[in-house]
Amino acid sequence: MLLAGCAALRWRPRGPLVPVDPPALEDDLDLASLRTALERNRPAAARSAGERLLAILTATTDPRARRDAVADAFRVMRVRDPVLLTAYYEPELTARLAADDTFRHPLYARPPDLVDVDPRELDRDCRCRRAAGRLAGGRLTPYPTRGEIDAGALAGRGLELAWAADPIDVFVLHVQGSGLLRLEDGRLLGIRYAGTNGRPFRSIVHALAARGLVPEGRGTMPEIRRALASLAPEEQAAVLATDERYTFFRLADGGAVGSLGAELTPGRSIATDPQLVPPGTVAYLASPSARRFVVSQDTGAAIRGAHADLFLGPGADAEARAGRMRERGGLYLLTPR
Repeated sequence: MLLAGCAALRWRPRGPLVPVDPPALEDDLDLASLRTALERNRPAAARSAGERLLAILTATTDPRARRDAVADAFRVMRVRDPVLLTAYYEPELTARLAADDTFRHPLYARPPDLVDVDPRELDRDCRCRRAAGRLAGGRLTPYPTRGEIDAGALAGRGLELAWAADPIDVFVLHVQGSGLLRLEDGRLLGIRYAGTNGRPFRSIVHALAARGLVPEGRGTMPEIRRALASLAPEEQAAVLATDERYTFFRLADGGAVGSLGAELTPGRSIATDPQLVPPGTVAYLASPSARRFVVSQDTGAAIRGAHADLFLGPGADAEARAGRMRERGGLYLLTPR
């Protein structure tokens, strides 16, 4: 089950929430990593609630004593529906800073004409989601789709940050939102999320299932990679184009950064739906594979409703573990008393 401790934020719960008592609060990771995640948390009020939680966890290691102390310090609300727990990671791909016959698939920087709009800036009660596009005639119009961009819609504008050899690697980087580039001289460069074209996310699993390559309704990342690799280039491009959403990047040092602008902590940071879980929420995760405190520091196009996505960090091992994680739990939100 997932116990979310809302930071000291003034917010009105959105979604089907019910008051409950917290479970016994074990933690299968070291306290230092949680401290790191909480210190990186935003806004500042969220860090204040994190300090209150750390004081409780430092005072006792007994799960039931922690439960009682948390119940005294916070009002607990649980998401009524079971929470789907998945995981994401930071992929590493071989890349070059200049194109050649092999490395010819671009990774694009954010275009200067891309505009983000948050309707809630104008109306706090609006349940609308953020939108992106470009201005034309004083109106926000859709940005080119993945298929259009892959076909050259942005070519020649000097937006190329780097070049990859494998379009599947590029697509995986788009889905994960952040990664590492390994250059020819062995250097690693961080490549970080800088926005999307605003088009809706659509899982390519549907297109692969229609071709009999993966089961309908689900597919792990290793399965998706193998299915894509089995297709001819033209068919592969057609499948990728069914997901119209396209991600733009920036080069940066340091670790992966979530939607709050805070660096993510492997095993401690989660992505959630901001219409259900306030950004900066501290959470307790109790699932078949993990029992630990985590912090909501990211969002994602595929993360809607009762769904939490656990960040596992960089590398092949993280990719393998992320591909296997799909389980149910619960989500509990906390507001300080």
